[in-house]
Amino acid sequence: MGMARVRLTLPKARPRIYHGWWVVSAPFLAAALGTGAGQYGFGIFIAPLEETFGWSRSQISASLSFTAVGSLLAPMLGRFIDRYGARPVMAGSLALVALSFVIRPMMTELWHWYALSLLQYAGYTGASMLPAGKLVGLWFRRTRGRVMGLTAMGNNFGGLVFPPLMGLMLLLMSWEGTYVALGIMTVILLVYTMVTVRDSPTERDLERGASEFEGGGTAHATGRTVGQALRDRSFYAIAVAITLGTFTYSAVIPQIIPHLLDGGTTLGIASLVLSLYAIAGMVGKFVMGLVAERLTSRYALMMNFVGQAVFLIAMIRADSPMVMWTAVPILGIFNGAFGALFQLVVQDAFGIRYFGSIMGLINFATLVSFFFGPILAGASYDITGSYTVAFVAVAAMFATAVIALTQARPRSQAP
Repeated sequence: MGMARVRLTLPKARPRIYHGWWVVSAPFLAAALGTGAGQYGFGIFIAPLEETFGWSRSQISASLSFTAVGSLLAPMLGRFIDRYGARPVMAGSLALVALSFVIRPMMTELWHWYALSLLQYAGYTGASMLPAGKLVGLWFRRTRGRVMGLTAMGNNFGGLVFPPLMGLMLLLMSWEGTYVALGIMTVILLVYTMVTVRDSPTERDLERGASEFEGGGTAHATGRTVGQALRDRSFYAIAVAITLGTFTYSAVIPQIIPHLLDGGTTLGIASLVLSLYAIAGMVGKFVMGLVAERLTSRYALMMNFVGQAVFLIAMIRADSPMVMWTAVPILGIFNGAFGALFQLVVQDAFGIRYFGSIMGLINFATLVSFFFGPILAGASYDITGSYTVAFVAVAAMFATAVIALTQARPRSQAP
């Protein structure tokens, strides 16, 4: 008697992680490295450089002005991303950053410091911000808002992780060794980027990401051309709103600790409040990303500007502990969300196909805020002895940005 054949039905294998998550992790990590090492952790090197070379703090800190080079390069980098893809631009940018780190121990003159700082900051825009917006738009459809929020958290994550990490490395090694270690980390991230980043999902990728939370839709990138955008008043309305919004980076955030110290707070407490500010920014990016999915990114950004204006005015009275512990973290929620929302607004208005080029042109306009923001804050303190005038002026800019966004039409209404 022949044995009956038994046909087993094996359970269907669960799909692997949607590749889009690996893709957006690269700009997340690049933003963490760039912001953490280049801005939050910048002050860690001041004392060692003073001791080694005899440079003054003003001479060392002057290198921060080279952050504006990212705005200058943004139009060109954005066009390269649209034409050649995000991966080669990210790789080239990370290579510049790595080179700027590993050569630092060879410095002997102040102009070496400036030249390497220029190289370092030139790489940041192409490594994180511009490719992040493009890649999120290509790999995620239904959940673009929250994914953009998560990706933009890289800045806050870097601010929390890198300063203590760099401080520990400085204790265990010299400042030269710390820079070399940062260079090695950047090279590892470069390799990771080359392995993980792809500029468009395959049909198989989209099948794996077709849940309500991930991806879905089509991999075909659509959108308006740069010429069409420049003929639309929405472009100029959005550019004005984003430029005014970035005054928060140049005229507010650098002054939070000095403002708290002027109010009688100790440095330890002020640093803790700023850490809460950074954590709140991470929460704000995700929450306001969800709001953008439901109410549109334009309305979410308008709400964001109103929140920033209200709590920036409230922060003027941060000499009150109750105000300090509430106004500053809540301001952090709204301020943090701005970094994700403004990219979503550009995508919703002009699509994703030429996002890099259009976003690059808008970033170029932010040279205004990065140049005049520190001047505004400094003049406010020098003339009045406080940052109140600067904070009120920036709050008024946020209100103006809301008015500007009322003139930005959704893509469906564009001519």
